[in-house]
Amino acid sequence: MWLPPQYDEPKYRNHKFPVVELLPGYPGSAKAWFGSMKVTQQLEPLMRSGRVAPFILVAPRTNLLAGVDTGCANIPGTVNADSWLSIDVPKMVTDNFRAAPAPANWATAGYSAGAHCAVKLAVAHPDRYRAAVSLSGYNDPIGERNSLAAQSVPLREQNNPYLLLRKAVSPPRIALYLSGESGDGYQAGVALEQIAKAPTTVHVVYLPRSDGGHNMALWRPQVTTVFEWLTVNMGQSHVRGRSTTPLEPSSAGSTHAALASGTASRAGAVRKR
Repeated sequence: MWLPPQYDEPKYRNHKFPVVELLPGYPGSAKAWFGSMKVTQQLEPLMRSGRVAPFILVAPRTNLLAGVDTGCANIPGTVNADSWLSIDVPKMVTDNFRAAPAPANWATAGYSAGAHCAVKLAVAHPDRYRAAVSLSGYNDPIGERNSLAAQSVPLREQNNPYLLLRKAVSPPRIALYLSGESGDGYQAGVALEQIAKAPTTVHVVYLPRSDGGHNMALWRPQVTTVFEWLTVNMGQSHVRGRSTTPLEPSSAGSTHAALASGTASRAGAVRKR
């Protein structure tokens, strides 16, 4: 938990702040955003200058069971990870801090397995979140084979943001930001962008292989950019985003199913968290 520099200033004593839930990869620690990702060191000066909104940052525990990834899912009889993140954590924050409770003031952000969770939570609960950031994520939970949500076809379908968005009766009022390399996050974003309908907006950023790999060296430099995007888009998601022009074909030889799942060529990714 981290409070923005404005939180204790007298002129903000009656102000309620927007919140971003920060989700790590698996089996990473919730502390990684404040450690290896250096989120507060990067954002504090930008918040002071007004370039980035003064967000409350919350990094909830996601390793709720030993040795498995919950997939941020509710698994009957096993774990209620979705409810923990989307109901319990927000309640604890709003009960104890000056956090704005309306969904327009809440967002999720994650990398790797946390990126999948961030988008899934926003798509599944537009009544609780307005925006989500995905860094090298995937849509189909099978992208993390240790995920409980990947253990059956029904669970995979229930926790796949691509399928949830495609089946939504009404397009949710959410804004999504997805970045990744070909075969590691980019196709997942393209798939969501292709099916999104207003007021849903999807902004996809292609990252060349030369930028790094599936690791902190790729994700850490994106912190400033994604929080500037969150500043602009939270509550202002009526303008449809557009993809960054790819430097190579977006499909990268993938099938339609692989595009939809976001797992194309993922086996080749180096997975460091």
